[in-house]
Amino acid sequence: MRELCLYNLEQAAVIVLDDSGMQYFFNCGRAGAIQSRATGFLVPLSNDPPADQPELALAGRLSALVGDNGGLGPADATNINELLRELSSTDICFVNEARLPESCESRVYVIVRPQGEYSQFQGLDEFEALLVWPVSNIPGL
Repeated sequence: MRELCLYNLEQAAVIVLDDSGMQYFFNCGRAGAIQSRATGFLVPLSNDPPADQPELALAGRLSALVGDNGGLGPADATNINELLRELSSTDICFVNEARLPESCESRVYVIVRPQGEYSQFQGLDEFEALLVWPVSNIPGL
């Protein structure tokens, strides 16, 4: 098995879940208390903030949305979905609510529907992925 460590991940990304043989391991949950693994391939998501407002980066905004109870609820899914709608004018990405109990801060199961010629996921049909981001990267969280 080939493995890649995502401990130094500095931005949000999706791991397209498939049996490619590349396994990623990373920490998730409040304060990174859970080690997680996923097999697939990694696609970084770009959402560069203004230089003077690093808190507006996607990863920071995602951490700010998630409650501190360790798990995710329907309100978290709604908030994450609203943020994901802001990111892309092409691909549609939304929380997989059937897998919400398995999701936590920095690891959220999502469904991605590639759309149009500017999709980041050309040639893929709708698929399941993990939305991942650095654990609590906002000061004070």
